[in-house]
Amino acid sequence: MNFNFDCVAEKITDNIYIIDTFYLNREKFAASYIIEDNGEVAIIETNTNHAVPRILNALKNCGFDRSQVKYVVLSHIHLDHAGGAGLLMKELPEAELIVHPRGARHMISPERLIESVKHVYGDEEYNNLYGEIIGIPENRVKSITGGDCLCLGDRKLSIIEATGHAKHHNVIYDPLSGSLFSGDAFGIGYPRFRYSKGDLIFPSTSPVQFDPESAVETFNMILDLSPVRILLTHYGSIESVDRVFTQLNEWIDYTENSAVTGYSNGFRDEDLEKAVSKDIWKKFEDRIIEIRGEVLSEEEKDHLFIDAELNGKGAASHISRKNM
Repeated sequence: MNFNFDCVAEKITDNIYIIDTFYLNREKFAASYIIEDNGEVAIIETNTNHAVPRILNALKNCGFDRSQVKYVVLSHIHLDHAGGAGLLMKELPEAELIVHPRGARHMISPERLIESVKHVYGDEEYNNLYGEIIGIPENRVKSITGGDCLCLGDRKLSIIEATGHAKHHNVIYDPLSGSLFSGDAFGIGYPRFRYSKGDLIFPSTSPVQFDPESAVETFNMILDLSPVRILLTHYGSIESVDRVFTQLNEWIDYTENSAVTGYSNGFRDEDLEKAVSKDIWKKFEDRIIEIRGEVLSEEEKDHLFIDAELNGKGAASHISRKNM
């Protein structure tokens, strides 16, 4: 694995840094974060194995030694957040992995996780996307949720359960800086779709555990914490928290109504997924026209394609389960 390149983390605030992991070779598509206090370091999110050299290089360029890393913290175990955890932990001898209890066993013994991903993508595409997912020794994995705290220097990071996107999801709140690391629990908002008149920010409703009622409860819980900023894994810092909260709730209503309508009209399985994805594309276009006055380019559509497809599948899957 090539470590001989430069990756510079961008400072956000109060010894918090963002690293562009270049997921799927896309700029500002997925992030990892570094947070430091009194010589102790936590890395939040790992992305895939392909991101590990970038994270380690950014750590070095920030002036931190690998031995200073006390925690690697995962919001949840979807592979664009956790696929590189095993490889990264091998390179960080003092670190402890922090993960939701429902995800811990899959980080220790990832065989079922690997099998399910290979079932979707096939062996070759799995290897291209993720490389070899490595299990982590059980004594280096700590399960935390429910408002427990991690001590990092003089900071106390709150680990809070945040379901809706997935049942094994936590968010990480740093009261000292007012920063909340949201994983996929408070939307997706790529910097390229932020404008003076507003942003395109939408919830991640991907399969298979998406639940709209739990997602809305999580939005409310996060808003009640009154964070100064939300640090999205996809991607970067958002400070207009109230405005994003409103937009996320509107999206949940819209997506759920689309799925209910499609199901009522007799659509099932792939036909239902396609119907919901079509409605999601319409809302993407309408929002972009509203905030910048022109339609999406083909290149921009390519950037949003994965989200439109996965969100359609997740919303369709939820309605189908609900009506079983």
